[in-house]
Amino acid sequence: MRNIKKLLYWMAVADLLLIAFSLRQGMHWLISSQTAFFSSLLVTVASFYAYKLLIQKKLESGDIPPEDRDELDIIEDKHELYEDDTPHDTVADLKAVIKEERAKIGGIKNSAQNIAKTFSAILSPLRVTSYIVLVLGFLYLNRHGYLDIWAYVTGLTVVPVVSLFFGRVR
Repeated sequence: MRNIKKLLYWMAVADLLLIAFSLRQGMHWLISSQTAFFSSLLVTVASFYAYKLLIQKKLESGDIPPEDRDELDIIEDKHELYEDDTPHDTVADLKAVIKEERAKIGGIKNSAQNIAKTFSAILSPLRVTSYIVLVLGFLYLNRHGYLDIWAYVTGLTVVPVVSLFFGRVR
């Protein structure tokens, strides 16, 4: 929860900077950039929420095994390089493991099953609605002569850039 508040704080700071810059450029720039910013923010939040629901659903169904390591161990040894109980497999065991993993990966059948499982996240109502808002906002600005394309592109890029920066810093 603290991370969400921090992210929203940085989004608000970025939006205030965008508003300050937009006011110097003119009213069309401000309207275009703010429409794009809030549309982009809505799409991003809807995508995060849909992904969160998908992960929760996969955890409940057992597709993703629960993590049995504590957080400190995960931070110190991300790839389990220093685990004491790692078995020393023979070449035959490794070949069997490779065949088993290839069987898990392979085929169009598994791809179709994966698409079917993730389809609810792809077409979640909130996500589809947010994309509709994005398109309708663009069309409204264009139809009424308020669209400044550079301002719109600038407003669209602020949210992904702040999210990327926040993800790197965290």
